[in-house]
Parts: sequence; C-alpha cells; structure tokens
Amino acid sequence: MKDLLHRLNPAVPKSVLPVIAGVAWGAVGIMLLTRSSIWFLPAERNMAFWISLAVGLAMAAGMIPGMFLGIVRKNLARLTSRPDRACLFSAFAWRSWVMVVVMSVGGGMLRRSDAPRMALAGPYLGMSLCLLAGSWLYLRHVVVRQRA
Repeated sequence: MKDLLHRLNPAVPKSVLPVIAGVAWGAVGIMLLTRSSIWFLPAERNMAFWISLAVGLAMAAGMIPGMFLGIVRKNLARLTSRPDRACLFSAFAWRSWVMVVVMSVGGGMLRRSDAPRMALAGPYLGMSLCLLAGSWLYLRHVVVRQRA
C-alpha cells in the first residue's frame, strides 16, 4: 500500500513549489482584479465609486505589509525546508487549502448576492493587489535563487 501511495504522489523538485505558489496567487489576483475592473470601469464616478476605490487601496496598503508579506515569508521557509522532491500540492499548507475553499465559496456567494457591486469592487481590488504582491514575492524568490 505504501508503495502504491508513493507511486501516486505527484512529486516535483522542491524548487518548483514557489513557482506553483506564485502562479496560483497571480492567477487568482488577476481574476479578482478583472472582476473588480468589470465593476469599476463602467460605474458612475460618484461617492460610492470613490469610497469603494479607497477601501480597496487602503485594504491592500494595510494587508500587504501587515499580513501577506508574513504569509509569503513563512510559506517560503516551509517550502525550502521540504525534501528535494515534494508533492506539488504541498506548495500550500493544509490550512491554506481550507482557506481557498472558504474564500472561493464566500466569493461565489457574494457575487450571487444582491450586494451592490460597488460594495464588492473595493474588497475585490484590495485582495487582488495583495495576491499580486504575494505572487511577485514568490516569483522574485525563484529568480534570486536561480541567480545564486
């Protein structure tokens, strides 16, 4: 049984794990940025627009240095401590996979709700900028490691 599990393990070199994490964060960041842009661009430039835009930018400005940089650093430390070959799904910790499910379900519920799109555009913008900044850190780590 252990041999079967070993053969089914989609193992990759551990150097690939930060690439997987960076691409995943970047893809979700682009998706959220696209969604917020769809809501922002045709919107009337009224008070709700400017408040939502300010909320998104403030959210990113506070969460990138306050939370996301720490998450990326912690995850990079975990990834570099992995064995030479590791499961490709280990690019994220189990807790992160749970967060992915919760955030995906929550985002889907919000998009299907009657919430005003301007109320959603700001947080979507903020989260997209956080994820894109994290993606950049993951990918920068890969480039710096390759040069060393």
